[in-house]
Amino acid sequence: DDALWGNDSENSTPALDPDSLLEGLTDPQRRAVVQRGGPLLVVAGAGSGKTRVLTRRIAHILATGDARSYEIMAITFTNKAADEMRRRVVDLVGDDAKNMWVSTFHSACLRMLRGHADVLGYQRGFTIYDAGDAETAVERIMKELNLDTKRISPRSVSAAISAAKNEMLSAQRYADQGSRDDPNHRRVAEIYSLYEARLKLANAMDFDDLLLNAVAMLRADASVLNSYQQRFKYLLVDEFQDTNGVQNELVMMLAAQYRNLCVVG
Repeated sequence: DDALWGNDSENSTPALDPDSLLEGLTDPQRRAVVQRGGPLLVVAGAGSGKTRVLTRRIAHILATGDARSYEIMAITFTNKAADEMRRRVVDLVGDDAKNMWVSTFHSACLRMLRGHADVLGYQRGFTIYDAGDAETAVERIMKELNLDTKRISPRSVSAAISAAKNEMLSAQRYADQGSRDDPNHRRVAEIYSLYEARLKLANAMDFDDLLLNAVAMLRADASVLNSYQQRFKYLLVDEFQDTNGVQNELVMMLAAQYRNLCVVG
């Protein structure tokens, strides 16, 4: 589907000697770059060359013809890191590397949802609420419920909802986990439920929903999940130790049908 995946040239990757990409690497780094055929865990501290290993590994995969650029997904935690990784690979193998999916979790999920949000009943042009929008919506709901926003702040409620979503807790599951003797938890659960209904009515998602709904979408439609599993022959995740519950679930779903998963931490 060219509209979904983009028009990528099959022969645009320049000829490059894969062995040249191993120059200047230590033996452990070389092994991480050339490994194929199974999951790979790279454990390294700050300043030890993790990004160098990741970029050389991607370039080596392209240079050996093990995958085309649009068959690689690399996940980082910041847009700056994603841009730097893409730039480094482009410097190594050429402009074809620009076709890779190198992005944050949120950007990757947004890209998937823009193509398939209708699976969950959203229109594809859904609105995205940033942290300020989410807090404003929560505050409005609290005022409608006649809650004292000085006793319990909209920011703290919004943060509690965000934390619940990051651990894949729906409003109902969040409510069930709380103590019946904890009035604040009950209030947050009620606000969470109303907040979710308000978002859906507005055809909107907040930042946390991008991840949560991407997972829900992949669970709901096996054909969509299979299309991504088949497309991405290699999945690389930087700073994997920092992933939360929903991020980890997303990685496991995308990697379920193949063994070429590389995580770095």
